Amino acid sequence: MQKNHAHFFEPGLDDLIDFHNHKNFNCVDEFPVDKKFDAFIITVGTPLQNGSKEPNFSAITAAINSISKVYDGSQLVILRSTVSVGTTRNVVMPMLSEICGKKDILISMCPERTVEGKAIEELTHLPQIISGNNKKAINMAKQIFLQMTNSIIEAESLEEAELVKLYCNTYRDMNFSIGNAFCLAAQTFGVNGTKVIKHANEGYNRASIALPGFVAGPCLEKDSYILTNNMVNCPSREFILNARNINESLEDEVINWIKTHIGSPAKEKVITLSGMAFKGRPETSDLRGSSSVNIARKLNKLGYNLKLHDFVANVDEMSNLGFGKVYEDLNTACIDSTALIILNNHKKYSEIQSICNLKKNTVILDTWDVCTNFDNKYSNIYTLGDMNLEVGEVI
Repeated sequence: MQKNHAHFFEPGLDDLIDFHNHKNFNCVDEFPVDKKFDAFIITVGTPLQNGSKEPNFSAITAAINSISKVYDGSQLVILRSTVSVGTTRNVVMPMLSEICGKKDILISMCPERTVEGKAIEELTHLPQIISGNNKKAINMAKQIFLQMTNSIIEAESLEEAELVKLYCNTYRDMNFSIGNAFCLAAQTFGVNGTKVIKHANEGYNRASIALPGFVAGPCLEKDSYILTNNMVNCPSREFILNARNINESLEDEVINWIKTHIGSPAKEKVITLSGMAFKGRPETSDLRGSSSVNIARKLNKLGYNLKLHDFVANVDEMSNLGFGKVYEDLNTACIDSTALIILNNHKKYSEIQSICNLKKNTVILDTWDVCTNFDNKYSNIYTLGDMNLEVGEVI
């Protein structure tokens, strides 16, 4: 922030920082004790614990501790982070009460629901969910968010507000899993899974089946687990988790495809992985929770010789993964490569014929079916819709 730009890519964010920084916006290491604060907004990430599917709330704990010197219980604390149901009331509130020595405090759960790549626009256009532990907290939260948008939805409890965020992301996760499940099912009958879904949807408004693709990122990879974290005896728990398992299984489907079509690891076999950010549209630099990173990690562990590329992601961040040499230019990344694996849906892949000079015998897996202008010389092109079909089957 001191350099007037964010450490990640989000359209429009750097312009806002440049305009407001050191005016009505300041970035500090510690809150100054001589300043008066009316509210604190906590909007840190909530990843899963390493090696488990349990939520990790250490960032929230650190954020709460960071206000301890200036928090006296009279200020409103707004939690925007994704948490399992009951966390605001049973974890955050007791922490705040212990810091200030009061039970009568003000807290609101107001979940953040913007999508990366359109966050600035959606912050002012999406309805803002607000809740509070009492009427004063709710009214203060309203005053804050009405400065951003005219659309306010008041949840009846902190727990309902927590569920709203979890339901939004889990619904998307489950919805996408239907497309992935259908795609895999179609191929057992020798049918291209992507094509049959497109034909099922075309002109038929009662079908809007999602097209197959990776369902990942810092939210969708974990929110089903956070939702089910403390609903052990609920009949719908396995239904929700089975959908997540379908989406996660695509990573191993790609690994198995590489083993089949590229063969065992060898020094002369070079695989270019392009699209390391977890999604391409809207474009983002975010590598967190990316299926592309998971695939690279698994291939690296198996001993495959990898090159990494992305149109937006930070080169240093990709290099720090340690899975292979990183390239800013896709054409350079593909020189002498045995295979090109396209792992997100960035719009530039539609121009791939003009930006990348591939060898005729390069094997290509276009997992998002976004390379629309390859000429006929490339016969070794596969998509998720036909990656499991045997030669001679109907596609």
